[in-house]
Amino acid sequence: MQKLVSELKKSLVITKKEQTVLGHADDFIIDPDTGKVAGISVKIPGKKEEMFVNSSSVSGVGTIFLMIESINSLGEKDEIIRLKEILDKDIHIISADVIDEDGRRLGRVRDYSINLKTMRLERLYLTSYIFLKILSRDLMITESDIIKIEKNIIIVKGGRVKSGSKATVSLK
Repeated sequence: MQKLVSELKKSLVITKKEQTVLGHADDFIIDPDTGKVAGISVKIPGKKEEMFVNSSSVSGVGTIFLMIESINSLGEKDEIIRLKEILDKDIHIISADVIDEDGRRLGRVRDYSINLKTMRLERLYLTSYIFLKILSRDLMITESDIIKIEKNIIIVKGGRVKSGSKATVSLK
């Protein structure tokens, strides 16, 4: 099952053990090396600092909630394995420019989906530079066509943005 990150943000974060609502999901941190969700930032009412949970602590996902094992699953970014290293790279998927390996600018990420079973980035949804003024269409790129995720830029397999392209780039 896939879900758009825009739909997952603001989901309530509840605990299985304590059966309480902690706050809401604020952002999903993608490991740029693997495409996996490394962690989720959680906004807790009354707390200034952001708290984080490792994606392996997510035990369930509903239409309006994410269930984590326990309140003890939460920690600061320094306390979650590998999370600080990823956050220090300051990589954000939303608003990243997408170019193909030939250097052609395809668009900017407006949303992306996550496979909830594998907790991996599944698809990118772009506002296309090519169609922006003419057709106002979006592009969809599958995770298998992503070559590299860097700060402010995502590089994908080359090809023309047509049905005969090398990359699996399709109009939505």
